Amino acid sequence: MRTRSLFCVAAAVAVAFGVAGCNGDSSTGATVTVTAPAVSDSAVVPSGAANPSAPVSVPARPDNSAAPGPASQGSAPQGPGAEGPAPQAPAPQSPAPQSPAPQTSAAAQPPNGSGHGLCFDVNSELANSAVQRLSGGPWQVDEGSTDPISAGCDGLLSWMTVETGGIHAPMHILFFTGGTYLGTATSQPHAYTQVSRQSANVVQAQYHWPLDGDALCCPQGSGTVTFTLTGTTVQANGQFPPN
Repeated sequence: MRTRSLFCVAAAVAVAFGVAGCNGDSSTGATVTVTAPAVSDSAVVPSGAANPSAPVSVPARPDNSAAPGPASQGSAPQGPGAEGPAPQAPAPQSPAPQSPAPQTSAAAQPPNGSGHGLCFDVNSELANSAVQRLSGGPWQVDEGSTDPISAGCDGLLSWMTVETGGIHAPMHILFFTGGTYLGTATSQPHAYTQVSRQSANVVQAQYHWPLDGDALCCPQGSGTVTFTLTGTTVQANGQFPPN
């Protein structure tokens, strides 16, 4: 714009000189005044006009050449023929542990010589074989212990009495435990004998014997002996009748 203004000023001066020459006025004293338009030095661009010197801002276009990011997990496969992730087989499950079947211990089994619901049966083969081992006789079964199997037979001192028969006949006490014959309470049989149960492993015998001058029906001598089972041994404590 400034260059154009200068050009106009120069053209006006040339025209002025040309007019003066054509009139033949060669007076050197004449003065010609030419008023040139003011030239503005402002760089302000009017509103709405473009400023050619200002940098033009071009919006950046999105770059579509960037590689696509990884597909999100679980998204559907893209494009024909695309395969999704292979299905995973469920983890095998171990079978629940089974409790072993309860086993019956040997101690819970009825012992040898049991029968008729009793831990010791006086009619068993064990009882019969024990009687056969006694000297003297003949012996016959009198009575025996009556402990039920349901109450338990472990550690039980079983017993039975045998006698030869007759009035005031001598009597033996035989002991058993766990299906085994242990022996007799005394080496010699005694009359007037009574046996009673005290506890599972304790048996008590009540002995009577005649003193001098006593009638056979009414003996005055007496003694009590307690037999205690410890393991397979029977210990006696008390007063036995005299031989």
